[in-house]
Amino acid sequence: MIFLDNASTTKPCATLSDIYNLATEFYFNPSALYGEGLKTKNIIEEARKTIASLLGAERDEIYFTSCATESNNWAFERGIKNKKGNIVVSSSEHASGYECAMMQKSKGIDVRFAKLNSDGTIDEDDLFSKIDENTCFVSIIHCSNETGVLNDISKIAEKIKKIYPRTIVHSDGVQAFLKYNYNLKELGVDLYSISAHKIGGLKGIGALFIRRGLTIPPLLSGGGQERGLRSGTENVFGILSFAEAAKFYKQHYNRDLILQMRRYMAENLALLNVKINGNDSAHSILSITIPGIKAEILQHMLSDKKILIGLGSACSSRSRNNRVLSAIGLTPKEIEGSIRISFGIDNDLEQIIYATRIIKEEIVKLRGNIQ
Repeated sequence: MIFLDNASTTKPCATLSDIYNLATEFYFNPSALYGEGLKTKNIIEEARKTIASLLGAERDEIYFTSCATESNNWAFERGIKNKKGNIVVSSSEHASGYECAMMQKSKGIDVRFAKLNSDGTIDEDDLFSKIDENTCFVSIIHCSNETGVLNDISKIAEKIKKIYPRTIVHSDGVQAFLKYNYNLKELGVDLYSISAHKIGGLKGIGALFIRRGLTIPPLLSGGGQERGLRSGTENVFGILSFAEAAKFYKQHYNRDLILQMRRYMAENLALLNVKINGNDSAHSILSITIPGIKAEILQHMLSDKKILIGLGSACSSRSRNNRVLSAIGLTPKEIEGSIRISFGIDNDLEQIIYATRIIKEEIVKLRGNIQ
């Protein structure tokens, strides 16, 4: 099997079995005051330190959650302090960010969506035309989960803070974490969401970066875990696996190889008169519109050949009305013929050469003509 849907999830890294053994040794409640509980708490803090160091953050700025969706919900629900102000959100947000924004809109908050450029990046002129002195919260995805394009968060956050220093800036960093070289001090954001299962970790664990000095209310109340901001007994195995996977992914993610694989597939599929959505910053995701076919049929044909691709965000796969692709100008017919191929550390060039050949053959079959 050749798995080319790494933007939806990734294969757990090989070393997690060792973490399972560690977690079964330290199965104690981290809030317990006896020695074993304190030792369990300490290994959680070491994992937190690992995640923080990979983000260029401080240990006490990392709060573990159940997933990036929870992190985004926390940011939107508690990061918006001025209920009479407005919030500005990019039109390229993941479903969890978009639905959070729509929930705020249903509560009567003025929600403004910033447009996208044709390459999928945020239209910065439109963004800043929507931000004013009453803007209390801005959320801009770092790397699009649909097209893979990268937004210049550092530049945008710096400009926002220069004009409106009290505006809280959040970014969904799920697809960017460990794939690009950056640190959160340079990005200048207040809140940043990440997820473990996109980098070889387990599903059910994520984190929210909360800039030191920023005070936001907890999303979950209870026993006071995560320094009182995210109650609930800690997912020890999940947290330890997150840190282990992050170290493994950082060591094994070969950006040059990922770029080479994407470039090879893009150049070869371009010979079949397809449209590449996005720009060259999208090195781990390849979004393609193929005129004259239905992408869902192509996906099933490739699955029969043991090649797994996506049709866009897995969270929105039940609907072919892709609002992000629509926002960059694709028609419903073009969206119907769009696929998303995403590369990871378990792929190699030999796989990509073979997969590209099979994809081309299946496209030709669907079109019913010879290329």
